Amino acid sequence: MLFSDLDLNDDLLDALYDMRFEECTPIQEQCIPHILEERDVIGIAQTGTGKTAAYLLPLLTLLRSKPHPEDAVNCLIMAPTRELAKQIDQALQGFGYYMDINGVAVYGGNDGARYEQEKKSLSCGADIVIATPGRLITHLNLGTLDLSRTTHLVLDEADRMLDMGFSDDIMQIVKNMPESRQTILFSATMPDKIATLARNIMHDPVEVRIAVSKPAEKIDQCVYCCREADKTKILLSLFEDKQPERVIVFASSKQKVKDLNILLHKKGLNVAAMHSDLEQKERDEVMLAFKAGRVGLLVATDIVARGIDIDDIRLVVNYDAPRDAEDYVHRIGRTARAGRDGRAVTLVGEKDRPALADIEKLLGEKIRRAPLPEGLTPPSAKPSDGRGRGNDRRHQGGHRRREARGSEQQPADKQAQNRGHRPRSGRRRSRGKGGAGEAKS
Repeated sequence: MLFSDLDLNDDLLDALYDMRFEECTPIQEQCIPHILEERDVIGIAQTGTGKTAAYLLPLLTLLRSKPHPEDAVNCLIMAPTRELAKQIDQALQGFGYYMDINGVAVYGGNDGARYEQEKKSLSCGADIVIATPGRLITHLNLGTLDLSRTTHLVLDEADRMLDMGFSDDIMQIVKNMPESRQTILFSATMPDKIATLARNIMHDPVEVRIAVSKPAEKIDQCVYCCREADKTKILLSLFEDKQPERVIVFASSKQKVKDLNILLHKKGLNVAAMHSDLEQKERDEVMLAFKAGRVGLLVATDIVARGIDIDDIRLVVNYDAPRDAEDYVHRIGRTARAGRDGRAVTLVGEKDRPALADIEKLLGEKIRRAPLPEGLTPPSAKPSDGRGRGNDRRHQGGHRRREARGSEQQPADKQAQNRGHRPRSGRRRSRGKGGAGEAKS
């Protein structure tokens, strides 16, 4: 389906044309008509399927199709991390380029001046507020945020927000909103806790479910089955021939990220760390340096597995196998984008074997085993913690508490920032499909 086939705002179609967005992704095609009808919608789809545009485009149309109070917060979008909130805000600026839309991004990790600016913006009202739950609670408690006239609510990456412990915050925020609002919920998965949340805050929602996507075919995946103590040696062996460029290494905890960063620095590698202990300014500086090529190797927690738009990642290394199989797809999905080739290497120690079994079950295939570097011996066949044999035994214990992960979408902000704007009179309303892109935001 083409965007021009949908009943979207005319100025919005101008912006989409400038951004060379022509065809809808499946989640957009199925969600936009329901949202335009002001139905409550549950969208189940993975990162990179175009979820941001699936709700922003119809909401922008609704906000301009009927009068809304200028001094109220008309639409609230909640996201689990500041990185995702910033990217949604950037996508909003691109889509709303020709529209008189007032958007405010509200998230933690800022200085006092930014906080005062937030207070002032919220007191004046906004068409759309994009915020993290913690910052919203702060403004609610201080009386600087009024949601009593908010007509639209979006929960983006709702599963991640619940994993991060924001359930009570979400319910407190919702209690401050009108019962008659439109509620839109997007999640990568549909566990029982999401179903319960939906029952509590939504009215007769339409459910749109997009099948779990598999990794891109151009990703060369392999696994090193090794001893835990040998992981660092294997990691260093990957960079023996030359300095790493456009490489992300994922580790299971921020302490491990810090330790790896120090070790790799000592080995002379051009590396930087990314984790939740960094201030927002530091995170921005690290990501900018990595995107600009001044840093070739990024060691990170799952805070960058979702919601970060980085082009041309050549190699993703899972220093630890992710405990959630779908996080494996999100992690390695950073590479082989836009038709490029890419590699994904996973180091599987004794304790990672149950997680590997879950990953291969999700993929429906066995990942290629790579031979260990010379001098290293494979681990014993029996896992050292005794929690299972082989790849068909699932982890019997509870998952370890993991650091909150960020999220994302595959936003359109980069195209929005770099697009060449055409004169509005030059837009061809009867556009064909040739050479157009999808709004994968």
